[in-house]
Parts: sequence; structure tokens; C-alpha cells
Amino acid sequence: MKKAKKLLQDLLSRSLNTEQIHYVGREVDPSFDLAEVSGFGDHIVIPRQVAAQCVIQYFSARDKLRDFIAKLIMLEGYGGSGGIIKLKGIEPILNELRESGFVLDREKGAFVRDQAQSKTQDWGFMREGQEYRLAFASLDIVGSSELVRTNVKVDVETTIRTLRDFVGSHVEFNNGRIWFWYGDGGMAAFIGDSCVQSAVMSCLGILAYLPVYNITRNALREESDIRLRIGVHYGSVEYHGDTSKMHSEDMERASRLEDRYGVPNSIMLSETAYNLLPDELRKYFQGAGSADFGSLYQSLTI
Repeated sequence: MKKAKKLLQDLLSRSLNTEQIHYVGREVDPSFDLAEVSGFGDHIVIPRQVAAQCVIQYFSARDKLRDFIAKLIMLEGYGGSGGIIKLKGIEPILNELRESGFVLDREKGAFVRDQAQSKTQDWGFMREGQEYRLAFASLDIVGSSELVRTNVKVDVETTIRTLRDFVGSHVEFNNGRIWFWYGDGGMAAFIGDSCVQSAVMSCLGILAYLPVYNITRNALREESDIRLRIGVHYGSVEYHGDTSKMHSEDMERASRLEDRYGVPNSIMLSETAYNLLPDELRKYFQGAGSADFGSLYQSLTI
């Protein structure tokens, strides 16, 4: 970020006055006080070069400099304290951030890690310790203990590995991420306004292509087809970069849907997840009793 900071210093000094710099800073952090941070006090005019240095140091120390740059870009063309913001020379800064693996997501108004380069568990924008709403899909291999007992160890290990890749390809195609994989199953997460739809589409794809997987990639004995139970629920979790620390009641409910109520090669939805589906997907599910957290809905068995 060293070069980006220098470019930002030049841009702020040339494009914004002191009032505008202070205004953008407070839009990012309402507690930001340029007079206090600079040490000039309330009654002395702060040169724009000093204001630029102060705002860069302040947000760098709090790991929020990318947030400041994003807000600066989003405010371009709009008026605030100090007049309409017009930026001169923002592209070199964007190029520097792009080289570091960050791109601006205008919908979120923030810089996120470029998922085209490398898909990350946090979709490039999740913050440590913050709570997010997601769809969770818990998947489990039916009769895994019997498969282990009746097949050669190396074949079991090969099949588990290729199954994880097979599931992962469908999950990531629908903008999901596999957060856990235990050997005989795992937990996938999906985020966004249509996250439940993405989760269900992913799971339907997994089940639809599972026979093809069994024919072409399953290394177990011919009679040992892989079958899956799947549970999908919508809820929240506090994000941690160390996924082993992530746990929530809603993630547990997804696991319980699969474990207690799941049917082989079928998807079990919670009432919460079902209600968030569009009509064209709801028609592929039917009522299947209830749990202590609401009604259940099962997909037509594939």
C-alpha cells in the first residue's frame, strides 16, 4: 500500500480541499475529527496537504484506508461539506489496489478481494468478528461407515477427495463456498440477496449429476454408489478467518435437517429457507412434517 498511499496523498492534495477531506473521513468514521487528529485545533486553518497526511495515517492505523478510498470514489460527483467532489488521478490508485488483489464492488461500496484471481472463504469482503446472514447447506454421505468397511482404504480416500471436488464445483458455480469438509460430508455457505436460491440450485445440481459422478469418478466397488443427504437453512453466523471457530445455532439447524430428517438423494429445507425461495423453485418441494424450528419441505427425490 506504500505506493497507493503516496498516490492518494497527491490526489487529495490536488482534488479536495480541507473541508472535503474532513467530510469524507467522517463519512467513513463518524468519530473522525481532523482538528483533533492534526493537533491544529478548531481555530487554525489546516493546509490540505496536512489534512491529506492526517486522514491517510488515521485510516491506515485502523486498517480502513481501502474503506476511505472506496467512500471517496462513491462520493465523486456529489456535493457535501466543501463542495462537489471531483477526483483527478484515481486510476493509478485503482491499478495499485488491483495489483494487490482488490477490486471495487460498487454495489457494496467497498473494495473486495478479486474472486476471479482466487476464491476466498470470505468472498473477499467479510470482516473478522462481524455477523452475516447466509444460507447453509449441510451435506452427508449416506452409510459412510459401511462404505469404509466394505471398500479398500485407498479407494475410499480417492472417492472422498473427488467427491469434495465434485461438490465444490457446483457450490462455487453458484457463488458458494465450502466452509467445512469432514471426510463424509461438509457445510457449504452462500451469501447475498438470493443466497437460498443459490444454495438450492447448487444442491439440485449436485443431486442431478450424482449418477454421472458415480459412473465416472466413484472409485469404490460397483455396488457402492455415493448417496447424499442435504439440509438447507437460512440464518446468521459470526465470521472468523479460522473456520473451525465458526459455529451458530442456524448452522446447527442445517446439520440437524440433514442428519435427523434427511432422505437419501433429497434436499430438506427449513421453513425459513423455503419462504425465501421464488415460486419456480418452491414447486419442486413438498411438505415433510416439522421440526422444533418450523415446518420442513422435501425436494422430489432424484
